[in-house]
Amino acid sequence: RTRWNSTFFMLERFLKLRIVISEIVIESVVAPNLPSAVEMETLNELITVLKPFEFVTRESSGQKYVTISKIIPMLNCLTTELNNITPNSIIVRECKDVLLRELKRRYGMIELNDHAAIATILDPRFKNLHFQDPSACGRAIQKLRTMVVGQLSSTSESEDDVSSTATPEYDFWKHHKELAHGHKKRKKSHQGDEVSLYLSNPVVPLKSNPFAEWDDMKLVFPCLYKYAQQYLIIVATSVPSESLFSKAGATMTQTRNRLSSKHLE
Repeated sequence: RTRWNSTFFMLERFLKLRIVISEIVIESVVAPNLPSAVEMETLNELITVLKPFEFVTRESSGQKYVTISKIIPMLNCLTTELNNITPNSIIVRECKDVLLRELKRRYGMIELNDHAAIATILDPRFKNLHFQDPSACGRAIQKLRTMVVGQLSSTSESEDDVSSTATPEYDFWKHHKELAHGHKKRKKSHQGDEVSLYLSNPVVPLKSNPFAEWDDMKLVFPCLYKYAQQYLIIVATSVPSESLFSKAGATMTQTRNRLSSKHLE
């Protein structure tokens, strides 16, 4: 089966070339009937409704950029854009209503998905801007805070274990080290609120590379940096793997011309 957007591209191309097609059809006695002017207008409106879906499909299927953190923002923008479209055609209006219902049914709980929610918050382009459910947003932020505190605690415990196993000996700078240790503890308590400090900063431009942004911020938010590296690498869809290993991608192309027909089948 081909993907749905191949039909979209076919309709879009047909509308773009309709003048040329009509001239060709007129010259042929066996050509099929062309759509009427009303049907052409219906197709135009249908393309307007489907265009945002084509963009989301293409954007979420990328392999060379972060995709998981775009899901919640794109769904929010997609729903908003659909609601702003007012088709004249009854058929297109019904199509739009069905699409909105299906979006809610299939992705209405997406903000409760830990991987998608935390990845979105850890993307400096989006953070918590696009969450529609305040409780889901708060849940994801709290989970992230818990993860940061847990990481700080485990780091502190490992440092204490190392210091406790050391052989005690005379140390003139003992008092200084105690003062420094107290300062370090206060600093760690401040680090425990990395999430609030991170969220209080403005979002970066949409075309920014989140990994490059985190590379600049890793000294300020070391714990969040670690989790950003873990969550932002998740792919949003199965398209990259399907292109090689599923029936959807089982076609002989230049990139797969060394696979035998047996393996492709």
